[in-house]
Amino acid sequence: MSTFNDYLKYDQNEEYERKQLRIMEKITFSDETLKKIKTIHNEIRIIAVAQVYCPDCRAIIAFMQKFVELNPNIKIKYKTKEDAKDLKYGNIERIPTLIRYTDDTDEIFLSEFPKVVKKMMEEEPEKFEDIKYNFRTGKYNTEIEKELVDYLSVL
Repeated sequence: MSTFNDYLKYDQNEEYERKQLRIMEKITFSDETLKKIKTIHNEIRIIAVAQVYCPDCRAIIAFMQKFVELNPNIKIKYKTKEDAKDLKYGNIERIPTLIRYTDDTDEIFLSEFPKVVKKMMEEEPEKFEDIKYNFRTGKYNTEIEKELVDYLSVL
């Protein structure tokens, strides 16, 4: 499995790497999020099936990598879709896919879009493209931050 730096180099395209790093620079967390993430004491291991060319991946990976920077108990290993074929889930079609794993269980907790974004898309399918664009450009970052933090902080 790969590191964040490996993920940045998967496609050997510096423009994608720059886009990912620019998004990360813009991510800021609420005080509540900082407190919750910093107080996670259990090790949380995640496999991120993602590729830096994907704008949806760049949006989600920015959050996840920032969490890793805040708390060394959160560990992420990266896989491309091709490399993920060895996972028990078979062929993962949607990226990003985030999988929490322990010695006993695996759980996909995000596939392509956060739940909050999927719900908006389901409720207003005629606005699918607008919602996707807004997700990619950070309009829903507060809601996504809350969703991810709520998931990680109860583990």
